[in-house]
Amino acid sequence: MRETCDVAIVGGGVIGCAIAHRIRSEGRSVVLVEAASQLGLGASDAAMGGILTQTESSCLGRLSSVIKHSRDLYPAWLAELAGISGVEVPVLDGGDIQVALDDEEMTRLETEILPQWEASPFRVEQLTAVEARSLEPLLSEAVVGGFLLPDELALDPRELMGALRRTMERAGVAVRVETRALRVESGPGGARVELRGGETIHAETVVVAAGHLSGLLLPALDAVMLPIKGEAYNVRRPGFTTYPLRHHVFAEISSGGRTGYPYLVPRHDGRLAVGVTYEEGVGDPTPTAAGRDEIARWAATLMPAVADWPVERHWAGLRPASADHIPIIGYVDDHRRLVAATGHAGLGITLAPATAELVSAVLDGRADEEIARSLEICRPDRAFTPLRTASTPAPTAP
Repeated sequence: MRETCDVAIVGGGVIGCAIAHRIRSEGRSVVLVEAASQLGLGASDAAMGGILTQTESSCLGRLSSVIKHSRDLYPAWLAELAGISGVEVPVLDGGDIQVALDDEEMTRLETEILPQWEASPFRVEQLTAVEARSLEPLLSEAVVGGFLLPDELALDPRELMGALRRTMERAGVAVRVETRALRVESGPGGARVELRGGETIHAETVVVAAGHLSGLLLPALDAVMLPIKGEAYNVRRPGFTTYPLRHHVFAEISSGGRTGYPYLVPRHDGRLAVGVTYEEGVGDPTPTAAGRDEIARWAATLMPAVADWPVERHWAGLRPASADHIPIIGYVDDHRRLVAATGHAGLGITLAPATAELVSAVLDGRADEEIARSLEICRPDRAFTPLRTASTPAPTAP
């Protein structure tokens, strides 16, 4: 059986769905292929939900302009999705508090990290220990100070995916779940996706947004893509039916020769997402007791009360990372028919609206100066120099 469309998209996570909505809204016919039984069951379902500006190290430096543009797009993008889908996605806009639990960590933040924050296009406010605990009274008494990153947002990725699913349904995107793509090919006249079972989809362009598996379909990327496993769980603050904290909170804590990265992201219904572990190159998305215990230990160090809140869900996921933790967006074939949109590591939620815009520009062949700069940063054929801080986890997604 043969199916035809203007654009075929492989991968139904937040990136693939954001692209599908954008391309369809511009009048192109779109077929979206997803191997799982439902859209968004991979890295998007496992994401913590931070819309980051500075917390993750790869937000800083050359990617910061792309991050800024995506952050600027977010309010209007969510409003557009709500207008079509009827699904409102609550957003926590208090920002992120990054704290230090000892003087050595505070010195590191002041001397190494603060200059990078100040060089970014976003605000930063230094906090004393008293000021940090006045913003979040449940923080540990060990906190010696920290910083507020007020431009950071947070949302529930499952609710975002719900809005995207309904939007695509109402906009007429052809969605095929439980459909695995085996290979993509291109030629002078177009591209095609071969599916398990012998079916094919023929398209003018194929976009591969298959997360950490994108390299299986695009061999040129296989050597520069890797999964990064992480685990997290939800707890519920007793008696709360709204945000249990007013900010998302992050810390880097070293103790006993080990380093942890507790990251707490409140949900609007009283839950708190608690993470996160970081295992580079591990491709098994199975949650483990050891991972849960590690998260619990570091989270209790950061905010002791969390240890007593009941756990509701424990999960693991695989961040789709490029070697330099910067997305890969652009044509990857000589015929300019195959487009990569992958490698977002822990920034898939953060960069979804900007990625959709960039892929649209690639397909149109037209870009203003800002879009052109962003595409240059994310070009697939760049030299992949690993980040100096690549071992620091992206806190947004397990």
